[in-house]
Amino acid sequence: MLVGYSYGAKTECYRVLAAALGDMKAHGEGEQITHCICLNPKSIYIGQLYGQFDPISHEWSDGILAKAFRNAAIDQLPDRKWILFDGPVDAVT
Repeated sequence: MLVGYSYGAKTECYRVLAAALGDMKAHGEGEQITHCICLNPKSIYIGQLYGQFDPISHEWSDGILAKAFRNAAIDQLPDRKWILFDGPVDAVT
């Protein structure tokens, strides 16, 4: 988790780290390419983010985060996958 002031270059920090790991892979340093999946937790409702139970149909629907985890797990490439919440953090999203 990167924590800091607004406009404090937190987003650029993880982008630079991911690019540096990719450069190390290109130079044969034993690292992997990093793919970033960025989500803004404040842009959607909690149920849409994590998943929710429908009280009428009694069915569970996965949220965007669960689908992102599933897609990252299914991917057969040895590359790194980072799922990031890039947005404001508080106790209740």
